[in-house]
Amino acid sequence: MELFRVIRRDARCALRFCGGRASACVLIIFLAYLAISLTESILLFVFAGMESLYLDYAALSQISPEVLYISGGSAAVYIFVISALAFGHTKLHFAFAEGKDENITVLFDGFSSLKRLFGCIFFYLGYGIRAAVSLAAAAIPGTAIFYAAWKFIPESGRTIEILRIAVCCIAVAVVILCLSLALIFIQRWALAEYYYVNGSGIIKSFSLSAKAAKGLCTTIIKFKLSFFGWALVSLFILPLLWSVPYYSVAKAIFAKYLMERYERSLAEVPGESEEDFTPA
Repeated sequence: MELFRVIRRDARCALRFCGGRASACVLIIFLAYLAISLTESILLFVFAGMESLYLDYAALSQISPEVLYISGGSAAVYIFVISALAFGHTKLHFAFAEGKDENITVLFDGFSSLKRLFGCIFFYLGYGIRAAVSLAAAAIPGTAIFYAAWKFIPESGRTIEILRIAVCCIAVAVVILCLSLALIFIQRWALAEYYYVNGSGIIKSFSLSAKAAKGLCTTIIKFKLSFFGWALVSLFILPLLWSVPYYSVAKAIFAKYLMERYERSLAEVPGESEEDFTPA
């Protein structure tokens, strides 16, 4: 699509001026994740010894009860740190999309106060719960068909066995179809993080995103899939320093376009407000 080409071109232009800071963001977040993981591994090795290299957490907890505290603590630290950094990452790249010359210290805005820190955590937890519930609900029909095939079709003869296999294939197809539809449905919240970094509350951010993305979920997922090639290239670690900033800035520009589109649609209908208007 022409729109996607324009957005990618604008993202490349923006990266000429902010590419170093955008790459530094990726590196900082990666190092934070690495530091948490290494600290957890070292503590597990200290308390559980060599067994920590090949045993799972359940087995390790029987060897050393401290393992549960270490794992729980590292998970809590990960949630706090990565949620705050994700907020700063989105805020910084949205500023780049708006043409602002922001300092990289914006990456740490999520740590500016306890209220902001916990707000980041609840926001990303809210997004994760919405996505998980949508995907789980989508998996129910196919899973029910698969269960019924093995529960109610008896094992008696080759014909019945072929029937069971056919029903299972149908179940797999239904699961794939429903999960694909769920992934499209989830895109209705794709703009929520940008509304949130702009100062909207958590609930309002999801509400505004759903309104702004109404009827555009397939367009949003097509935009994301257009970067599939870059995702493959990113399997080689070093290209991440370019591909992630490129995708992040392009996604922020696309989000800005959709948000402004929604605001223009509000302005075209006198007397309507954000709270009670749903664009066609």
